[in-house]
Amino acid sequence: MNGTRTMTAALPALLARAALLCLAALPASRVPAAGAGFDSAAVGTSSGQFLKIMAGARGAALGEAYTSLVGDASAIEWNPAGLIHIKKQSLFLMHSLYMADMSMNYFSYAQNAGEVGSWGMAAKHFSAGSIKRTDENAADIGSFSPYDVSLSVGFACYITGFNRDPEERFVLGANGKLVRSKILSSDNTISADIGLLFPYFFENKFRLSMLAQNIMGSLRHDKEEAPLPLVLKLGSVTQLARYLDFTADLVYPRDNYPWLAMGGELRVPFGRRTEMALRAGFNTRALTENSGFRNVGLGAGFRHDIYSLDYSFSPHGDLGVAHRMSLTLNY
Repeated sequence: MNGTRTMTAALPALLARAALLCLAALPASRVPAAGAGFDSAAVGTSSGQFLKIMAGARGAALGEAYTSLVGDASAIEWNPAGLIHIKKQSLFLMHSLYMADMSMNYFSYAQNAGEVGSWGMAAKHFSAGSIKRTDENAADIGSFSPYDVSLSVGFACYITGFNRDPEERFVLGANGKLVRSKILSSDNTISADIGLLFPYFFENKFRLSMLAQNIMGSLRHDKEEAPLPLVLKLGSVTQLARYLDFTADLVYPRDNYPWLAMGGELRVPFGRRTEMALRAGFNTRALTENSGFRNVGLGAGFRHDIYSLDYSFSPHGDLGVAHRMSLTLNY
């Protein structure tokens, strides 16, 4: 109890230090000045928008409030610090039928490296489908198929409290990624994510995380060049009961307004090796930019031994619905 009180009292200072750590990692040319971005006036100023479409059915069903909870190989996508939870090996596969004819596929693999921490690698492919191409007279001149790809390698390690229990340590995670985008012409760039997990608080029932995604890099199409979409996140997970978790993320994208995501997961065990999960989430992203049923996530999961199968349903109003299916093997 005394340790918990000490950590709780020190929380403001720890948050300030963590924020400085994440900001210090940003290249000087990429740190936004006051009034530069982080509002609706910045919409359309970033390239590589597929990087903001997160992979994984579980996180999508939680309204994308998943930064502090993720603990399998998909952590390379959501928060590389989450790789620290890998016990031995983890394999993650996802297929998503996105809106219209768009689709996304994602693969990641992660492995525990002992006292050093954990590492992983991932590949993400987003397809916009086939689009008709016309000339200045609206005559059909064929079609083109835009796509985006990212290849990532990441790691996670403890950075404080090596004489403490793992739950009482800070965890640093980072990844580097190669990003390629093609519309008619193509371009490549390099970027990175940096994540931080705080120690658990309140008898291991509450945890915070911080994340900076796409901290550098830009893509050029034709004559226009634009930076990748920098996103800053502050996340939390609260264990309300043994089988019930609540998650919340504050998200600060450079090219739009900040938004809030919240989600809940209820797990129903069936013996020692099998359980079912029910999930629901909500977020405030782009609330006024579309009409119809949107900004929610619904899903379910089934786990038996090392195998987990997850599904999510994410409506986007008049734009359509995104379905995600994920398969995870945690050895």
